[in-house]
Amino acid sequence: MSAITSTTEQNVRRGSGGEAGMSDDAADSPNDYIADVRGQWETIFPDLDTSMVAVMGRIARIAQVVQVRSDEVLAAQGVTRGEFDVISLLARHGGTLSPTRVSTELIISGAGVTKRLKRLGSAGLVSRIPDPADGRGSLVQLTDTAWDLLRPILESVLGFENRLLADLGPEAQEQLAGSLRDLLISIEADTANS
Repeated sequence: MSAITSTTEQNVRRGSGGEAGMSDDAADSPNDYIADVRGQWETIFPDLDTSMVAVMGRIARIAQVVQVRSDEVLAAQGVTRGEFDVISLLARHGGTLSPTRVSTELIISGAGVTKRLKRLGSAGLVSRIPDPADGRGSLVQLTDTAWDLLRPILESVLGFENRLLADLGPEAQEQLAGSLRDLLISIEADTANS
């Protein structure tokens, strides 16, 4: 998250708590946290263009709020965010991947993958099998227990996310999804070319 919109988890739970700031939307719309942040920066640096924060700050803020709240949904199902990410990644790829591929796909370090796989292995949710393409390596495979747990966990997460989007109609959701897809493609292309 950028320095302009950095917050603590406590602020995420509490809400904006900021002073009334500039609104970057319709004049009669209530300010959200990001509008307050922009107003605060405008007070300090009146000539600084923060218009990009109207989009990027909101994306970061939404991601932060949703992650904190969805972590609670996952905890109620008995898994952490990191464990769910590994389980769902493996499931989407047929149940088996190399630890290196898990690391690459989830954008986490090899040590981070090892730690998650150790916890999942101890819980009986993954096992290691020999890699037929590399006699020295191993693959990580979901166990039957993990497959049995996955659908109820996924249903609880999807239900939570559906509730968050309930105030946006289907057309607004589709338009937002398209705009976010275009932005993500652009950012990923820019990252690949860096």
